[in-house]
Amino acid sequence: MLLRKTIKWTGTILLGTGLIGTALWVSIPRWLPVVAHYYLPEGVTLSLSQPKLQRMGVSIENIVFKTESCTLANLDNFVFSYQKEQIDKLRFNSQQLAIDEQCFSMMPVSKQEETATVPLEINSLLTSIPHLFVSIENVLLKENARYQGSLQLRTQNNGRLMTYQGENVQLGIFIRDNQWLDIKRFKVNLPDDNNIELAAEIALPLDVASLPEKGTIDATLLTSHYAYPLVVILEWVGKSGTISLAEQGGGHALALLPWKVTPENIVIEQGRWEWFGLDQPLRGGVNINIAQWQKGLTDLRLTARLNVMTEGKAGKGNLVISIPETAVNWLDAQIPIQITGIVNKELMQASAQLPVKVTGMLTDPTVEFQSGSLFRFKGPLTETLTITDARLPLAGTTLSSNGFNGRLNAIVVAQDSIWGDYRIHFQGKAIDFLPDNGTWQWRYWGEGDLLPLKARWDIAGTGYWADKVVSFEKLNTGFDVLKYQHTTMTAPRLSLESPFRWVRDDKKPLFNGKLKLTSQRIDFSAGGFLDKADFIATVNGDSPFNFNVKGELSAKPNIGPIAINTRWDGARLRGQMRWPSQPINVFQSLLPEDLGITLDKGELYTQADFSIAPEQGLVAGGHLVVKQGGMWLKDGVLEGLDFILPWRLNGDEWQLGVKQPVQLRIKRVNNLFDMTDITADLQGFYPATENKPLVLSNVNVAMLDGTISLAKLTIPQHDAAIISLDNIQLSHLFTLLKVTQFAASGKVSGEFPFFINNNQWIIKDGWLANSSYLTLRLDKDFVDSIDENNMSAGVAMAWLRYLEISRSWTRVNLSNLGELVLEAEINGTNPLEDKRRQVNLNYRHEENVFQLWRSLRFGSQLEEWLEKSLSDLGSESE
Repeated sequence: MLLRKTIKWTGTILLGTGLIGTALWVSIPRWLPVVAHYYLPEGVTLSLSQPKLQRMGVSIENIVFKTESCTLANLDNFVFSYQKEQIDKLRFNSQQLAIDEQCFSMMPVSKQEETATVPLEINSLLTSIPHLFVSIENVLLKENARYQGSLQLRTQNNGRLMTYQGENVQLGIFIRDNQWLDIKRFKVNLPDDNNIELAAEIALPLDVASLPEKGTIDATLLTSHYAYPLVVILEWVGKSGTISLAEQGGGHALALLPWKVTPENIVIEQGRWEWFGLDQPLRGGVNINIAQWQKGLTDLRLTARLNVMTEGKAGKGNLVISIPETAVNWLDAQIPIQITGIVNKELMQASAQLPVKVTGMLTDPTVEFQSGSLFRFKGPLTETLTITDARLPLAGTTLSSNGFNGRLNAIVVAQDSIWGDYRIHFQGKAIDFLPDNGTWQWRYWGEGDLLPLKARWDIAGTGYWADKVVSFEKLNTGFDVLKYQHTTMTAPRLSLESPFRWVRDDKKPLFNGKLKLTSQRIDFSAGGFLDKADFIATVNGDSPFNFNVKGELSAKPNIGPIAINTRWDGARLRGQMRWPSQPINVFQSLLPEDLGITLDKGELYTQADFSIAPEQGLVAGGHLVVKQGGMWLKDGVLEGLDFILPWRLNGDEWQLGVKQPVQLRIKRVNNLFDMTDITADLQGFYPATENKPLVLSNVNVAMLDGTISLAKLTIPQHDAAIISLDNIQLSHLFTLLKVTQFAASGKVSGEFPFFINNNQWIIKDGWLANSSYLTLRLDKDFVDSIDENNMSAGVAMAWLRYLEISRSWTRVNLSNLGELVLEAEINGTNPLEDKRRQVNLNYRHEENVFQLWRSLRFGSQLEEWLEKSLSDLGSESE
């Protein structure tokens, strides 16, 4: 009976135990989170899937730690097992542990009251930990995915080893004999080719509330911002020590930071630092006070002051960065910082008045610029460009790793010794903007001087910078006037026909757009002009420093289009101009009015190549061709003009005729005299110098049944140029001169030594001689009037009434005032009086030829005006 009861109670207990165990096992996902709540931080909850039994262990598909708003950690495929070997081990394996670092900042702050507790002894704590083997195949950090890796923790005979292995991070820590912490390997590959390597040996303290009594930590830092590897050494004994930073291999000592630790504060006082990784060395001091450090990272209070000292040709500078006492939350920081002072580099000087606040996670902070934030700089940027004042008001703007957000404005006042002074305003809005990333939309306006073209300009427009695309959507630029050497452009205006876009891509760069330059008038030094000129150009290239321009210039009434193609390589503007063949009369405006020339017939075309650079100025060359030109002159008509002008221009120096001379060919000119078959060649430089003379040659004119020629005239002139007359018919000459008292016929030849820059003479010691028999006839009334007044003179004049001249020799001199002196010796006979009697005549004549010319050409001008008017009427009727 007793046995039966015993069996019954035993069965009941076993059954109850089984039922309770089964109930507890099945309900683990419900009651375990409740129990864990008392041990987890405030606001953190645990949830897990139903455990499953495996051989020698338990598996849980998913374990999650959460807050009210996010998931802290997620553990997948967790397996717990027991393995009996030489040393019994508990094994924990998991396929993946995902951690959201940002979620830690959302955890509520614990408000537990402080209670006096006895610190745990580290040796006892480590001894109580059983032999473990922990393996997590993939630890995934949501905000720092580049540092994902695998984690292992294992127990060895003389300690515990923890390893973390990833593509960009390796860690090996060994706790030796429960007394020493050895960091065998710690290597992190940071962005931008920066690396950190660290090794340490630290004596473990007695309890968790104490610092290690002594230790040394050696770290090596490889950074792309410094030429040499850097060594960081942390040494301490007791509660004080030093942190030193130096170049590897005994180079410069870059920092020495003495520190001490108390239960309340970690203090760095009178620290010194230097940095040689930039163009100029930086140095300064540092003071840091970290309070409440024992309460953990979320309760730290930081006070700091750092100064940066610089020195340049503009003087010494001191920039101070200060942080008032403030709480530091690594996951949700709110740190006010004041940046004030000056930084100098060579002749450049930058000043800052920047009250900012650093917010967010300190691993990826955001800098908020507070009211009054202003950054300024001034000084020379290049040999020619000097920034007088550049201001960047930053109040209301934020800066993070994504870029600038908010208002992003700038005001720049600059002086350029080549291009002139200017003042530009940018006003825009940035969205996650950094150069070539994000968006910055702006409008701009400004004004300035353009020294090379002696112009005052203004500008206004809009644009944006989106990722790698810089676009000027609108542009309106006006000039009061543009002047280059002897050319003046009145009221020019530059505008965009299509947006200008610059794609800043290394593989496929692009710079293109279309612009229009208009001008009311273009005036040239000689007096000609172009009316209402327009230049429309298309730009294509890689960047503003390398592009081609293809455009067309046209002007009223019918000039152009003139094709102009140029290339800018950042230092020099090269180009070509092609002016197609057009009727010559469309270029009437290019001729000064005082020339009295009216273009009539013919064709003209020209082309030129040019190069413009700040140091060399304008260098150009080309040719101009006129075919079968005709025009009305002030005193006559010109027909059959063929003109070829090869030329070069270097600054103010013209080279006329390069490989071949300038060639002038005219079929006929009807002026005071009728001239035909005119030729002239010109080659040399203008202005002419001794080393670079200007030479006029091959001058020939057919007139008065003979020819007048000039072999060579060199400027500057040292020797007389010989004007040769060959077989000039005197009868035609006297007919044109309308002399009534006497007449002459026959042909003469001669030579006139000609000067253009003599202080007294135009022609000196010239001569004329008959080249055939000459005949002289005196007017009968003229001779009779002399005979009536003076009988002896009348007898002499009777011999000259009709004279056949066998020899004539005349000396000719013409001063630069127009005074002509003729001294003639004439030998001949008068067949009407006595064929055998020789007549010898010495004659001297003086006349101002300038006055004579003006009196003779009046009648010719009237005749030419009537002919021109009738021709114009005929053209209109057609």
